[in-house]
Amino acid sequence: MPREVRFHEPGSYRHITARGNDRHALFRDDDDRWAFLGALGDVTRSFGWRCLGWCLMTTHYHLLVQEQAKPLSSGMHLLHSRYVRQFNRRHGHRGHVFGGRYHVATIVDDAHLLLALRYVARNPVEAGLCARPESWPWSSYGQLVGARPPMSFLSRAHALSLFDPRPERAVELARRFVEPVPGTLVPGTGG
Repeated sequence: MPREVRFHEPGSYRHITARGNDRHALFRDDDDRWAFLGALGDVTRSFGWRCLGWCLMTTHYHLLVQEQAKPLSSGMHLLHSRYVRQFNRRHGHRGHVFGGRYHVATIVDDAHLLLALRYVARNPVEAGLCARPESWPWSSYGQLVGARPPMSFLSRAHALSLFDPRPERAVELARRFVEPVPGTLVPGTGG
């Protein structure tokens, strides 16, 4: 079956995911996570992406970016190939690290973008890895809401502006949207 054609659409927001090969760990330890984030920062700067969010789990990752003039596919190729080289060298591994091609979903509107931000932020909570989204150290959410200093490649101001043009109010609204009061239903999360 032929691969799905990837269209280059500057300005489009994308939700990207990729998994480890055969459901194995994509990140075996924190050094792997730091290596991936280093590569992500370099690629984000080189390709002019706006990175609105990311979350590194054990077997997969989530990434929210806004594509710019250079094609997303070229940046993803560089990100994955750089990470695979580092992973294989470090772990004495040969062969595939990623389980096939990355998956990309185009964000269709602002509501979809906000839901994607919440989904990415809540991923470790839903997986039982932490009680609160800001507690997961391998996610941009804690950086978004000011619990940790933001990495240089996170487009924090842009992401917050989706909630409100005033940063303090935006953080409050982002927290309310992502961290609902216990016992309330959150649309789109199953509970």
